[in-house]
Amino acid sequence: MISLACLSLVLLTLLLDSGNAAVLLLTSNNESRSFPDMEAGFAPHIPAGGVEGVLFAADPLDACSPLTNQPQGLQPAPFALIARGSCNFDVKVKNAQDAGFAAAIVFNTDDGIDELVTMSGSSDGINIYAVFVSWLSGEFLLGVVGDRDTTCTIQPAFENTAWSIMAVSFISLLAVSAVLTTFFFVRHHRLRNGGSPLLSREPSGMSATEVKSIPTLVFQGPGNGSGTTETCAICLEDYEIGEKLRLLPCNHEFHVVCIDQWLMTRRPFCPVCKRDAHTKFNEPADSETTPLLVAVVGHTLPIPVTSSATQTSPIGSPPELGTQSQSSTPESSTYFSPQGADLC
Repeated sequence: MISLACLSLVLLTLLLDSGNAAVLLLTSNNESRSFPDMEAGFAPHIPAGGVEGVLFAADPLDACSPLTNQPQGLQPAPFALIARGSCNFDVKVKNAQDAGFAAAIVFNTDDGIDELVTMSGSSDGINIYAVFVSWLSGEFLLGVVGDRDTTCTIQPAFENTAWSIMAVSFISLLAVSAVLTTFFFVRHHRLRNGGSPLLSREPSGMSATEVKSIPTLVFQGPGNGSGTTETCAICLEDYEIGEKLRLLPCNHEFHVVCIDQWLMTRRPFCPVCKRDAHTKFNEPADSETTPLLVAVVGHTLPIPVTSSATQTSPIGSPPELGTQSQSSTPESSTYFSPQGADLC
């Protein structure tokens, strides 16, 4: 799960990184190097397959005046490497175009600053490609200018098409799902190993000591009073004479091996009637008639019962203020003591 999430994140990073344009250098030794760039806002867009050429340093390097070097008709196409500053970007690119260069690569002149900017200017008469690179990239590119064995390729920026959006969404969903699955799996594993009560939804089995305390009997054959049935309800095998059976408090018997495994590994209930095996033999099983509240034996409540003809309540209403009721005298009232069960 973790490796799947890491792979998804790597693919997502590579896909997002492909959204930046780049200048690629390929030497005669098949060594390649990539430099991020930013396309100019006034120059034509770089085609999907990119453009390939050979680097030449502009003369003058800032290209603010007409260039003295004019490598026209060269194959592959010549690219002009130009320093930033002293004039507008469109002026630099226009001078490189007039000198016969197929593309202009402008590098930053601020020492140590790798920030890329979008070159702006007038697009009138601009027909060549133009990109902007950082200071570090420009310093490296200056070292390979004029080398015909080193080719330079300008790649276009990644288009945010519908397929790319779907790919990014799918990889993101895959990564999130893998992380969440790993989290829940680890959490569930820790809870189970830690004996958390959150996972123990069913009663745990009985211990070996508790199971051994349940009495056993020897099967003597059908009709000999040694059991209620002739077949074990767990393995569905008939009892054989002389076999040792274990008798549960509900008077259901089973093979000792079968019922011991059932009680210790599954539930502490009888497989037939579901009665709890912890109960005693002389303890009645719970049924629909078992009261939810047990009455307190021996506890009585004196409840007065009046014999007045006008009294309708068995308990009696208190007499009105200023009057004396004969029914409130001890001679005209009786008491009885019902049990707690009768009150219910």
